[in-house]
Amino acid sequence: MLFMKYPVSLNVVRKLKVSDSIVFTGRFVLLSDTAFQRIINYERAEGLVPDFIKNELVCFGRIENNFVKPIPSKKFENFLEKAFLYGVVSVIAFDTSLDESTFKRFSRVLFVVESEVRPTSTRILTYADLGEDAVYEIEVERLFMRVAIDSKGNRTSLEVEQS
Repeated sequence: MLFMKYPVSLNVVRKLKVSDSIVFTGRFVLLSDTAFQRIINYERAEGLVPDFIKNELVCFGRIENNFVKPIPSKKFENFLEKAFLYGVVSVIAFDTSLDESTFKRFSRVLFVVESEVRPTSTRILTYADLGEDAVYEIEVERLFMRVAIDSKGNRTSLEVEQS
């Protein structure tokens, strides 16, 4: 079992191996597909690259009743390349159905959560008008995760129990 705290370095992430168990304490950015589409639209229209996801762990989901609710991975797979180009360190997901080639090309890792994500605190970073789909900063303590795809593109099939 490895322990990671915020901030998470890209150099540390690249040393992780598939199936490594992680206990994470700190914060990450929560993005809904609606918020990420707005980010892409602003980049296209105005050339703005978001600095609030640079050097951050990102989870694709939304806030509902003070829990993080996942977005199915296939729904955000087309955003991965953009996210890594924007400087995202790695992605936290709830399933392993993503293509490993993008992770290998950018030397990033896919973390899969192994427990419910109960934030100790939440804060809206931007796009408050989107409500639950806004971009949130989530603070967690002792979030159990496993490396499903490592930075070399190796993958494992993990069964993740959802409550």
